[in-house]
Amino acid sequence: MGRREPWSDQKARIWETLARERDVGYLDPGIEGIVEKLNSVEKIVTTSTCIGRIAFIEGVKPWERAGEEAARIIHKTHHPIDTDILERMIGAPYCNVWMRVSGPIIHVRTPNIDCASHLMGIARRYGFKHSGIIAINPSAGYAVELMSGVQYTFPLKLNCALTVSLNRRTLDAIVGHANKTMEEARAGLADLADALIHDPGPCA
Repeated sequence: MGRREPWSDQKARIWETLARERDVGYLDPGIEGIVEKLNSVEKIVTTSTCIGRIAFIEGVKPWERAGEEAARIIHKTHHPIDTDILERMIGAPYCNVWMRVSGPIIHVRTPNIDCASHLMGIARRYGFKHSGIIAINPSAGYAVELMSGVQYTFPLKLNCALTVSLNRRTLDAIVGHANKTMEEARAGLADLADALIHDPGPCA
């Protein structure tokens, strides 16, 4: 068995990759500051990040990813939507169209179980209820997935029939709720990062 790479070297190597992704614009808009805060904690390094998104999905089962009934994304954005986009998706030539708001998902690595447990405890206080350790590696340490509990899925068309009124007031309300949901999920991520900096515990 080879010698375990020092944590400081692991973190520096991963952070260099993240810095290159940032420089070429691969980071989701609005997440850079949060990533920097998380990585400022000594025993934490982010390996992948998604700030959350609004997606429009075509298919009978929007959660299905394989097989004959696999759904597919027809439009997605990390930005707030407007009513024009909603109208365009409703008018798309598909019989089943769903709108899904997904909260942030962050993957981090840490060298020890105490830090992983502390991080998950903080994450769950700020709405990341589906967080957990997803991998343990003798060389790389612990991989933790921080997944927001915010999810909002809404059918716009089912079996070629509209499920919503096309009047402007109704469409504006749907758009407003979707944007507010995404905003609240992102605020939870920002609060999580601030709380970890304030109380790094065994991650310091």
